[in-house]
Amino acid sequence: MTINLKVIQEKPKGLSVDDIQDGFFLVKGDNAWVIRSHARDFSLIDLGTFKIHLMSKTDLEDFINSWIDIKILSPKQVNLNIGFQWRD
Repeated sequence: MTINLKVIQEKPKGLSVDDIQDGFFLVKGDNAWVIRSHARDFSLIDLGTFKIHLMSKTDLEDFINSWIDIKILSPKQVNLNIGFQWRD
């Protein structure tokens, strides 16, 4: 399976945890996660493994702040293509 995530446009200031909504992305190097927001917490879906990580807002803030070069991107800022290859 091929996953290709291309950043179309980055906001000059960047986004914070308070800006995060459903469908936003976290990107660090070659790693990318899709964010699903719930009433009190967030689900992060790893696009490399499709593992789901549940986090509170505080845990998500700590996760983001622990890395200097992590980017928070809105769906309008990226182009995501996922290609599946069928095998017999």
